[in-house]
Amino acid sequence: MEIRDMNHLFLIFSILAVAVVTTKTLKATPIQVKLAQQFSQIYSKMAPTFLVFLNSEYEACLGTLIHKQWVITAAHCFLPFLEINIATSKHSFQNKIENLRPRLTVQHPDFTRDSAEHDLMLIKLSHPQKLNDQVKLVALPNTTDDRRGGKCTVSGWGWEWKDSSSEPDVQINQTVFWFSNDDCKESPVRQIPVQITENMFCAGSSLENKHMCKELAAAPVLCQNQLQGILSWSAGCILRGDVGYYTKVSRYTDWIRKVIHSN
Repeated sequence: MEIRDMNHLFLIFSILAVAVVTTKTLKATPIQVKLAQQFSQIYSKMAPTFLVFLNSEYEACLGTLIHKQWVITAAHCFLPFLEINIATSKHSFQNKIENLRPRLTVQHPDFTRDSAEHDLMLIKLSHPQKLNDQVKLVALPNTTDDRRGGKCTVSGWGWEWKDSSSEPDVQINQTVFWFSNDDCKESPVRQIPVQITENMFCAGSSLENKHMCKELAAAPVLCQNQLQGILSWSAGCILRGDVGYYTKVSRYTDWIRKVIHSN
């Protein structure tokens, strides 16, 4: 009996020891932190080359380059006295391209200010861009199928200290999941005052997270290297994985191509 008791106690101690070790491994060691920083530095050099800084006196937004002369963004972005800069590196917006101005802006005809639906706008640049390793296009989706449950990447720029008086200084690529609209409606952080339709979807790294930050609006989300969404609304910080509500680009590819080809 004593040997059995001792074996039993040893088994319990072993289980507890494993649990303790498992818990400790969740905390990053100094070596892990250093490796993560090195990976972050490598990853930041791979900053998306299709992002466009739409800077105006009213609101700064992101645009996404889908054509040598066309950018897509959110229709809710009000952009008077617009200046346009294209991302060329992790310090992209410090290098301005001379005389890059909008020639034409086209909001989706069904967009209204009291709804988040049809929240898309196309901007024709003053001249075509020369494509290279620093300036590339993003592909439009080739199917209307949802990628519900799949991994996607939202890319954007923000301010490290919420100081929007200067140009954004932090570029982040955040992995997110495409959630069902029902899941997002049940999220405890959901505060969107408009109806979510089939022309929209929500994505984030979690339904629970909520952060405060300053970031450019209209960030794009890519799934399998295709542009699936343009951010329309979020209560938190999408670049930290908070839930964002996106216009489903696949529902508007015919309109996008029609505008580009006719202008």
